[in-house]
Amino acid sequence: MYGVEGPAWALLETTEQHTGESLTESRMFASAPAAARMAEPYPDVLAAGSHLLAVGRN
Repeated sequence: MYGVEGPAWALLETTEQHTGESLTESRMFASAPAAARMAEPYPDVLAAGSHLLAVGRN
């Protein structure tokens, strides 16, 4: 199970609204993938995301 859109999106969006800084140019946006990878092993954090991706194989 992987988080496609995790809980950080709200933080990034709020930062953009309050600072006027472009979301895609923000330092936090650049670190979001690393934070998502660190959170993957914790199911409680995955549950906070808006979209999940389940992967299975035979």
